Parts: sequence; C-alpha cells; structure tokens
Amino acid sequence: MTDARTWIGASTPGDNLDLDKIAKNLPAEAQVLHLILKDEKVSGLLRIRREASTLAAKAQRSFKRLSLAAVFATAIATLASGLLLYGAGSDLAARAPSTGSGSAPASAQQPVAPAGVPSSRIEQDLVDWVKDNRTGIIVIQIAGLFIAAVAAGVLASKGLVERWTTNRNKAELLRREVFNEVLKLAQEMVPAPLAAPDSCNPVSQSLEFFRRYQHELQINYYGKGWTRHEKAAGILSWLTAILAGLAAVAGVIGALGGSALVLSAFLGIAVPILLSAAQSWRATSRDSDKAAAYAKAKAALDESLLNIGAVRKRAELADAAAVRAYMDSVHLIMTTENDVWKPTARP
Repeated sequence: MTDARTWIGASTPGDNLDLDKIAKNLPAEAQVLHLILKDEKVSGLLRIRREASTLAAKAQRSFKRLSLAAVFATAIATLASGLLLYGAGSDLAARAPSTGSGSAPASAQQPVAPAGVPSSRIEQDLVDWVKDNRTGIIVIQIAGLFIAAVAAGVLASKGLVERWTTNRNKAELLRREVFNEVLKLAQEMVPAPLAAPDSCNPVSQSLEFFRRYQHELQINYYGKGWTRHEKAAGILSWLTAILAGLAAVAGVIGALGGSALVLSAFLGIAVPILLSAAQSWRATSRDSDKAAAYAKAKAALDESLLNIGAVRKRAELADAAAVRAYMDSVHLIMTTENDVWKPTARP
C-alpha cells in the first residue's frame, strides 16, 4: 500500500532542503505536498534562509582563516625573534671580557675548544647560519608580525564572530519556520479529526516531509560533524602531546653534548612557541567541544526518532497538534546544541 511515508521515502546522505529537487523527486500521488512546496511563503522563507546561511558560512570561513593566520604568524615571528636573540647572545658571549685575576695574553682570554670537539663546531655553524641569514630572518619576523597585526585588526573591526553566529541562528530559525508553515498549510487542507485513519492525508505528508528533510537530515549532519571535529581534535591532541614531550626532553638531551647541545638549544626556542600556537588554535577552534555537542545532539535525535511510530498514528487522524509537538521536541534538541557551542570570541 502506498502512503505518505512511501512517497517521501527514506533519507539519503545527499539530502538537503532544496525545494526544487525535492518536488522533482516526489511522485505525482503526493499532490498536496507539491502544492504546499510551491507556496510563495514557503519558498520565500527558504530563500531568506539560504541567504542567511551563505552569510554565516562566509563569516565562518573568514573567521577561521584570520584566526589561523593570527595564531601561526605570531608563532613564526616569535620563532624568528628567538633565533635572532640566540645569535645575539652568542656574539655577546664571544665578546665578554675574561674574569680571571691578573693580566693574561689576549690569546689566553678567549677559550679555545680542543681540536676535534664537534659541539663547538656545530654550535658555531648554527650561529654563523643565523648571522648569514639575519636579514632574511628579520624579514620573516616583520612579515609575521604584520600578518598577525592585520589579522587581529580585521577580526576586531569586522565583528565576524557576531555576524557568523547571528546569521547562523537566523538561518536555523527560518529553517524551522519552513516546516512550521508546511504543517500549517497542510492542517488547513484537511478537517480534523478524521473519522478513520488516512496515511495519505496532508498532515501525514507534512510529517514525513519533516521526518526526512529535518529530523533524519540533522542526524546525518550531526554524525558527519561529530566525526570531522573528533578527527581534528585528535590530530591536535597528538600534536600538542608530541610537542609537550619534546619540551620535556629538550633540556635533558643538552647534557649529551655535541649536536644534541645545539638541538636542545633550538628546541628550547621552537617547541614552547609551537606548543603555545597549538594551544591557542585549540581554544579558537574548540573542536573537542563541538564534537561533544554534536554527539549529544545526534544521540538525542536518534532516540527521538524511535517514537515516530506513535506520531504517525496521530498524523493519520490529521492530529496536527501531535505532529507539532513532535517537531518542537526535535527543534528543542537542536536549540540545545546551538546554545552549548559558542565561538571563543563571542561575548
């Protein structure tokens, strides 16, 4: 037996709220839903929703790119500064006067490393490299500071976070309003309650439309988002763990002498800077928080979908109030997820 559930069909990974595409795939039997989707208010709400969603996505991309530029440009500039200080410190040490008593020949005031000791040679090679490339390092330092300052200034002046969250919330509200309007129009087309169950009536069609293109679509969305943010958080966790481990052993390996001494000196500069940059990006991206919020929302939506059978029975009697209560419960779960997650820079 064909009914509204069969007409709307099961969800697919490629589903999205595209009315033209949905209407094209609907069978002719779903005539009522065809008419509802052509309603000017429904299509108008969806058009405004797409505009808000586009603005939100644009602000989100700009915010992430500028934040990434600010964090890592600062790290690069700091690392360049550390190298310059390393070279300057070596110059000062070489020019430091002897503290020994009495007069000594000039040749005796400068320590001479025994022949064949690699640590002095390797360390001097690093110092010489810094001296030979000092101009380039200074250019990198200035460029890093410039990029970081510009990125921070744009972030502060354009209010990207507020634009992002405002348009995202607007898009979500309008998306829900689309489904509310579809149910409202369906309710107006059928007297309620029906004397006998009718699985093809307009209210049942609006229920199945919501079930596929909101409830199940959001389950797929949260599932993909959970996986994506969990993977990003895992990569960042491994990176910070490795850097923390390098920071812990940097001082120890210096006691080995030779090339290890130079490596220890370089790691002493580079690792804390990179670790700080990674931690700053973790605070900005908040992938762990987002993954947790998505996982919680998906679990709640999965559990809610288990009860749709009872809602279908009420919809077959054109009980729009029962369908609206079900829709509101789904939207409440989504609202809770939206409230849990906020970008770092949002007041």
